[in-house]
Amino acid sequence: MKIFKMYNLALIVLIGIMVSGCAPMAITGAADVNKNAFGAKKKFAVVSIASAKTFRGEQGLAQMFTKNDDIPGMNTQPLINRMNPKIISALNSSRYFTLLPENKVLTSKAYKNFAEDERMMKVLFMSESMNVANNYKYVSDEKKYAKLANDLGVDGVIGITMNFSISPSKTSLNVMGLSLGKKSYSAMTSISAIAYNKNGEVIWKDSTIKEAEPGDSKAIILIDTSDMTGTNFEKLHPSAVEIGGKAVDILLARFDDTMAGKKVSSIQSIK
Repeated sequence: MKIFKMYNLALIVLIGIMVSGCAPMAITGAADVNKNAFGAKKKFAVVSIASAKTFRGEQGLAQMFTKNDDIPGMNTQPLINRMNPKIISALNSSRYFTLLPENKVLTSKAYKNFAEDERMMKVLFMSESMNVANNYKYVSDEKKYAKLANDLGVDGVIGITMNFSISPSKTSLNVMGLSLGKKSYSAMTSISAIAYNKNGEVIWKDSTIKEAEPGDSKAIILIDTSDMTGTNFEKLHPSAVEIGGKAVDILLARFDDTMAGKKVSSIQSIK
C-alpha cells in the first residue's frame, strides 16, 4: 500500500512502502473545525487562492537540462486560474456560512490596499514559488488573515492552497532480457483549506489529495527509453483540473459532515 502523509498547507508528501492489493491511501487527519465559529448567518470571505508554481512530475532527459519556465505546461498558472471558479462555487454551496461575493472582496478598498506576502512557501529548509489565481493575493501570515477579516467586516476568512503533480506507473513484461509494455501518467491534485477568525485563530483546517485515471502513456518496446523523452505536462492539464474539482468537492463534503456531527476519517483514498 502506498501511504501519503500530508501536512496541512505545506503539502509535503512522504511516500511509504508498497504492498500489492492495497489501494493508495492518504493520512491527512480528520477535518479540524471549530463548529462554534460557523453558522448560516456567519459571513466569510475567500482571500487567497494559490498553488505551487511548478507542475511536479518526472522529466525526460532533455527536460532536466531546461528551465522549468521553458517547459510547456509546467507552470501551474493556467491550472489555478481554471480552478478558481470551481473553488468559489463549492464554498458558496455550504449551508454553514455565507460567502461574501468574490467581486466584492477583490474590488474592495481593504483588499486592494492589502500588501500581500512574498509568493513563496517555506517549509523547513525548502521553499516553493507560488502562483495565485485571477486577481487574488498570496496570504500566509495569520496576522494578515485576521486583519483582512476585520477590514472586510466578516466573521472569518479562508485561504486555499493547491498542488499539482504527475504520478507515473510502469507495466512491462520481461522476456529473455527484452521489455514489452507501457508507462502511464496520472495527474494528482492536493488541496488544503485554512480559515481564521478576526482574532487570528484557526477555525478550519483540512486537506485531501486525489489522483486521476491515467491520461497519457508511452510504449516500452525492447528497451525502456521512456525516461529519455519529455513528459507532456500540457496533455495532463485537463485531467488535473477535473480531479482538482473532485478534490474541492470532497474537502467541502468533509467540512459539511464535520459540522453535521458526522465522523470524518483521518485516512482518505487517493483514487
